[in-house]
Amino acid sequence: MPFSVPGHTVELLRRSTVRVTTGDGYEHGCGSGIVLNGGRVLTNAHVVRGSQVCIEPWNGPAQQAEVLKVDQRRDLALLRADGLDAPAVSFAGSTVEPGQPVIAVGNPLGFAGAVSKGFVYTTGRLRGLGETPWIQSDLRLAPGNSGGPLADVHGDLLGVNTMIIAGGPALAIPASAIQRFLIITQPTRSLGVIVRPIAFESSDARRQRGLLVLELVNGGAAECASLLPGDILVAANGTPLASPADLFSVLDASDTVRFFFFRGSRQAQRQVTVRLVPTPLMSAA
Repeated sequence: MPFSVPGHTVELLRRSTVRVTTGDGYEHGCGSGIVLNGGRVLTNAHVVRGSQVCIEPWNGPAQQAEVLKVDQRRDLALLRADGLDAPAVSFAGSTVEPGQPVIAVGNPLGFAGAVSKGFVYTTGRLRGLGETPWIQSDLRLAPGNSGGPLADVHGDLLGVNTMIIAGGPALAIPASAIQRFLIITQPTRSLGVIVRPIAFESSDARRQRGLLVLELVNGGAAECASLLPGDILVAANGTPLASPADLFSVLDASDTVRFFFFRGSRQAQRQVTVRLVPTPLMSAA
Protein backbone atom coordinates (compact mmCIF):
# COMPACT_ATOMS: atom_id res chain seq x y z
CA MET A 1 0.00 0.00 0.00
CA PRO A 2 1.55 3.37 -1.00
CA PHE A 3 2.09 6.14 1.50
CA SER A 4 3.11 9.77 1.24
CA VAL A 5 5.84 11.71 3.03
CA PRO A 6 5.78 15.52 3.34
CA GLY A 7 8.22 17.15 0.93
CA HIS A 8 9.89 19.22 3.63
CA THR A 9 10.62 16.03 5.63
CA VAL A 10 12.33 14.42 2.64
CA GLU A 11 14.31 17.56 1.87
CA LEU A 12 15.54 17.92 5.45
CA LEU A 13 16.66 14.27 5.49
CA ARG A 14 18.49 14.79 2.20
CA ARG A 15 20.33 17.75 3.71
CA SER A 16 21.33 15.55 6.66
CA THR A 17 22.84 12.97 4.29
CA VAL A 18 26.32 13.38 2.81
CA ARG A 19 28.26 11.59 0.10
CA VAL A 20 31.29 9.71 1.45
CA THR A 21 34.18 8.92 -0.90
CA THR A 22 37.47 7.13 -0.33
CA GLY A 23 40.63 6.79 -2.39
CA ASP A 24 41.03 7.79 -6.01
CA GLY A 25 41.41 6.22 -9.43
CA TYR A 26 40.69 2.52 -9.56
CA GLU A 27 40.43 2.36 -5.77
CA HIS A 28 37.74 5.04 -5.64
CA GLY A 29 34.74 4.12 -3.51
CA CYS A 30 31.49 5.89 -2.74
CA GLY A 31 28.83 5.58 -0.07
CA SER A 32 26.62 7.73 2.15
CA GLY A 33 26.82 9.22 5.61
CA ILE A 34 24.47 10.66 8.24
CA VAL A 35 25.14 14.05 9.83
CA LEU A 36 25.19 14.05 13.64
CA ASN A 37 25.79 16.99 15.96
CA GLY A 38 29.27 18.42 16.45
CA GLY A 39 30.30 18.08 12.82
CA ARG A 40 30.27 14.29 13.07
CA VAL A 41 29.18 11.90 10.34
CA LEU A 42 28.05 8.31 10.85
CA THR A 43 28.53 5.70 8.11
CA ASN A 44 29.37 2.03 7.58
CA ALA A 45 32.87 0.75 8.34
CA HIS A 46 33.07 -0.88 4.90
CA VAL A 47 32.56 2.55 3.31
CA VAL A 48 35.73 4.06 4.85
CA ARG A 49 38.38 1.43 4.14
CA GLY A 50 40.46 3.83 2.07
CA SER A 51 43.31 5.87 3.56
CA GLN A 52 41.70 9.19 2.64
CA VAL A 53 38.04 9.92 3.32
CA CYS A 54 36.10 12.89 1.97
CA ILE A 55 32.53 13.98 2.55
CA GLU A 56 30.37 16.09 0.28
CA PRO A 57 27.43 17.89 1.95
CA TRP A 58 24.29 18.94 0.12
CA ASN A 59 25.33 22.58 -0.22
CA GLY A 60 29.06 22.61 -0.69
CA PRO A 61 32.21 21.09 -2.14
CA ALA A 62 33.82 17.90 -0.87
CA GLN A 63 36.07 18.22 2.16
CA GLN A 64 38.45 15.86 3.89
CA ALA A 65 37.13 14.10 6.98
CA GLU A 66 38.92 12.73 10.02
CA VAL A 67 38.14 9.13 10.98
CA LEU A 68 37.35 9.17 14.71
CA LYS A 69 36.67 5.47 15.18
CA VAL A 70 35.75 2.33 13.27
CA ASP A 71 34.06 -0.81 14.58
CA GLN A 72 34.25 -3.63 12.04
CA ARG A 73 32.05 -5.88 14.16
CA ARG A 74 29.11 -3.49 14.04
CA ASP A 75 30.14 -2.22 10.56
CA LEU A 76 29.99 1.36 11.80
CA ALA A 77 32.38 4.29 11.50
CA LEU A 78 32.38 7.82 12.89
CA LEU A 79 33.91 10.73 10.98
CA ARG A 80 34.34 14.43 11.68
CA ALA A 81 34.68 17.40 9.36
CA ASP A 82 35.45 20.92 10.57
CA GLY A 83 32.92 23.52 9.53
CA LEU A 84 30.35 21.04 8.24
CA ASP A 85 27.23 23.07 7.46
CA ALA A 86 24.37 20.56 7.45
CA PRO A 87 21.49 19.81 9.83
CA ALA A 88 21.92 16.90 12.23
CA VAL A 89 19.37 14.09 12.24
CA SER A 90 17.20 13.28 15.24
CA PHE A 91 16.92 9.73 16.53
CA ALA A 92 13.46 8.19 16.54
CA GLY A 93 12.04 7.73 20.01
CA SER A 94 9.97 4.63 19.24
CA THR A 95 10.77 1.04 18.37
CA VAL A 96 10.54 -0.32 14.83
CA GLU A 97 7.47 -2.40 14.06
CA PRO A 98 6.77 -4.84 11.19
CA GLY A 99 4.68 -3.12 8.53
CA GLN A 100 5.97 0.33 9.49
CA PRO A 101 6.58 2.67 6.51
CA VAL A 102 10.20 3.80 6.12
CA ILE A 103 12.23 6.04 3.83
CA ALA A 104 15.90 5.93 2.85
CA VAL A 105 18.25 8.53 1.39
CA GLY A 106 21.59 7.81 -0.21
CA ASN A 107 23.80 8.04 -3.27
CA PRO A 108 23.10 4.81 -5.19
CA LEU A 109 25.25 4.34 -8.29
CA GLY A 110 26.37 7.97 -8.04
CA PHE A 111 22.88 9.54 -7.98
CA ALA A 112 23.10 12.10 -5.17
CA GLY A 113 20.27 12.37 -2.66
CA ALA A 114 18.13 9.57 -4.09
CA VAL A 115 15.06 8.73 -2.00
CA SER A 116 13.42 5.30 -1.60
CA LYS A 117 10.43 4.25 0.44
CA GLY A 118 9.05 0.93 1.60
CA PHE A 119 7.90 -1.09 4.58
CA VAL A 120 9.61 -2.99 7.39
CA TYR A 121 9.40 -6.77 7.07
CA THR A 122 10.70 -7.65 10.51
CA THR A 123 13.56 -7.08 12.95
CA GLY A 124 15.97 -9.53 14.53
CA ARG A 125 19.20 -11.45 14.12
CA LEU A 126 20.11 -13.34 10.97
CA ARG A 127 22.17 -16.51 10.96
CA GLY A 128 25.77 -15.85 9.98
CA LEU A 129 25.44 -12.07 10.35
CA GLY A 130 26.40 -11.62 13.98
CA GLU A 131 24.43 -10.33 16.94
CA THR A 132 22.92 -7.30 15.23
CA PRO A 133 19.08 -7.21 15.40
CA TRP A 134 18.79 -6.10 11.76
CA ILE A 135 15.90 -4.01 10.46
CA GLN A 136 14.70 -5.86 7.35
CA SER A 137 12.66 -3.96 4.75
CA ASP A 138 11.57 -4.11 1.12
CA LEU A 139 13.50 -0.95 0.16
CA ARG A 140 15.12 -1.03 -3.27
CA LEU A 141 18.70 -0.01 -2.55
CA ALA A 142 21.93 -0.17 -4.56
CA PRO A 143 25.69 0.32 -4.07
CA GLY A 144 26.14 3.83 -2.70
CA ASN A 145 23.21 3.60 -0.29
CA SER A 146 25.48 2.03 2.36
CA GLY A 147 25.87 4.34 5.35
CA GLY A 148 22.76 6.38 4.58
CA PRO A 149 19.77 6.90 6.87
CA LEU A 150 16.73 4.68 7.31
CA ALA A 151 14.07 6.97 8.75
CA ASP A 152 10.41 7.02 9.72
CA VAL A 153 7.83 9.23 7.99
CA HIS A 154 8.81 12.10 10.31
CA GLY A 155 12.43 11.95 9.12
CA ASP A 156 13.73 10.61 12.45
CA LEU A 157 16.56 8.09 12.31
CA LEU A 158 15.71 4.40 12.72
CA GLY A 159 18.95 2.89 11.43
CA VAL A 160 21.85 2.85 8.96
CA ASN A 161 21.29 1.16 5.60
CA THR A 162 24.05 -1.43 5.24
CA MET A 163 23.43 -4.22 2.73
CA ILE A 164 20.99 -6.17 0.61
CA ILE A 165 20.69 -9.94 0.76
CA ALA A 166 20.59 -11.38 -2.78
CA GLY A 167 16.96 -11.87 -3.69
CA GLY A 168 15.92 -10.75 -0.23
CA PRO A 169 15.42 -7.74 2.04
CA ALA A 170 17.45 -4.62 2.59
CA LEU A 171 19.21 -4.62 5.97
CA ALA A 172 19.81 -1.68 8.29
CA ILE A 173 21.69 -1.47 11.59
CA PRO A 174 19.17 -0.26 14.22
CA ALA A 175 19.48 2.94 16.22
CA SER A 176 20.05 0.96 19.44
CA ALA A 177 23.30 -0.49 18.05
CA ILE A 178 24.33 2.93 16.72
CA GLN A 179 23.90 4.55 20.12
CA ARG A 180 25.99 1.84 21.81
CA PHE A 181 28.71 2.40 19.22
CA LEU A 182 28.71 6.16 19.79
CA ILE A 183 29.34 5.86 23.54
CA ILE A 184 32.04 3.13 23.42
CA THR A 185 35.48 4.53 24.13
CA GLN A 186 37.42 1.65 25.67
CA PRO A 187 39.85 -0.53 23.69
CA THR A 188 38.70 -3.93 22.50
CA ARG A 189 40.59 -7.22 22.17
CA SER A 190 41.65 -7.77 18.59
CA LEU A 191 43.08 -10.62 16.51
CA GLY A 192 44.16 -8.21 13.78
CA VAL A 193 42.76 -9.92 10.69
CA ILE A 194 40.27 -9.33 7.91
CA VAL A 195 38.49 -12.55 6.94
CA ARG A 196 35.68 -13.83 4.75
CA PRO A 197 33.76 -17.13 4.97
CA ILE A 198 34.46 -19.79 2.34
CA ALA A 199 33.62 -23.42 1.59
CA PHE A 200 36.48 -25.69 0.51
CA GLU A 201 37.46 -29.32 0.06
CA SER A 202 40.14 -30.71 2.38
CA SER A 203 42.72 -33.32 1.41
CA ASP A 204 40.40 -36.17 2.42
CA ALA A 205 37.74 -34.83 0.01
CA ARG A 206 35.51 -33.60 2.82
CA ARG A 207 33.56 -30.42 2.23
CA GLN A 208 34.36 -27.90 4.98
CA ARG A 209 33.68 -24.33 5.90
CA GLY A 210 36.10 -21.83 7.34
CA LEU A 211 37.34 -18.23 7.34
CA LEU A 212 39.89 -17.20 4.73
CA VAL A 213 42.45 -14.71 6.07
CA LEU A 214 42.57 -11.82 3.58
CA GLU A 215 44.77 -9.31 5.40
CA LEU A 216 46.77 -8.95 8.61
CA VAL A 217 47.06 -5.79 10.68
CA ASN A 218 50.72 -4.80 11.05
CA GLY A 219 51.91 -5.73 14.53
CA GLY A 220 48.61 -7.39 15.36
CA ALA A 221 48.17 -10.57 17.40
CA ALA A 222 47.68 -12.77 14.32
CA GLU A 223 50.85 -11.50 12.65
CA CYS A 224 52.83 -12.02 15.85
CA ALA A 225 51.55 -15.62 15.97
CA SER A 226 52.76 -16.17 12.36
CA LEU A 227 49.35 -16.52 10.74
CA LEU A 228 49.50 -15.60 7.05
CA PRO A 229 47.12 -14.28 4.36
CA GLY A 230 45.63 -17.32 2.65
CA ASP A 231 45.34 -19.38 5.84
CA ILE A 232 41.90 -20.89 6.36
CA LEU A 233 40.74 -20.81 9.99
CA VAL A 234 38.42 -23.75 10.71
CA ALA A 235 38.10 -23.76 14.51
CA ALA A 236 38.95 -21.56 17.50
CA ASN A 237 39.03 -22.93 21.05
CA GLY A 238 37.10 -25.92 19.73
CA THR A 239 34.36 -23.81 18.09
CA PRO A 240 33.86 -24.34 14.32
CA LEU A 241 34.27 -21.12 12.34
CA ALA A 242 31.61 -20.86 9.64
CA SER A 243 31.08 -17.09 9.80
CA PRO A 244 32.78 -13.96 11.20
CA ALA A 245 30.14 -13.98 13.96
CA ASP A 246 31.56 -17.31 15.21
CA LEU A 247 35.01 -15.73 15.41
CA PHE A 248 33.74 -12.63 17.22
CA SER A 249 32.03 -14.79 19.84
CA VAL A 250 35.30 -16.59 20.61
CA LEU A 251 37.29 -13.35 20.74
CA ASP A 252 34.79 -11.88 23.21
CA ALA A 253 35.10 -14.90 25.50
CA SER A 254 38.85 -15.31 25.91
CA ASP A 255 42.18 -13.48 25.87
CA THR A 256 43.94 -16.53 24.39
CA VAL A 257 42.68 -18.38 21.31
CA ARG A 258 43.88 -21.72 19.95
CA PHE A 259 43.27 -21.92 16.20
CA PHE A 260 43.13 -24.94 13.93
CA PHE A 261 43.71 -23.95 10.30
CA PHE A 262 44.81 -25.08 6.85
CA ARG A 263 47.71 -23.59 4.92
CA GLY A 264 48.98 -24.08 1.39
CA SER A 265 48.08 -27.46 -0.07
CA ARG A 266 45.81 -28.16 2.90
CA GLN A 267 47.47 -31.58 3.32
CA ALA A 268 47.69 -31.12 7.06
CA GLN A 269 45.83 -29.20 9.69
CA ARG A 270 47.94 -26.87 11.80
CA GLN A 271 47.43 -25.11 15.10
CA VAL A 272 48.63 -21.96 16.78
CA THR A 273 47.86 -20.18 20.04
CA VAL A 274 47.25 -16.43 19.79
CA ARG A 275 47.28 -14.04 22.72
CA LEU A 276 44.96 -11.12 21.98
CA VAL A 277 46.04 -7.57 22.71
CA PRO A 278 43.93 -4.49 23.50
CA THR A 279 43.62 -2.26 20.43
CA PRO A 280 41.68 0.91 19.63
CA LEU A 281 38.23 0.62 18.12
CA MET A 282 39.76 1.41 14.74
CA SER A 283 40.63 -2.25 14.12
CA ALA A 284 39.77 -5.40 12.22
CA ALA A 285 38.42 -8.59 13.84
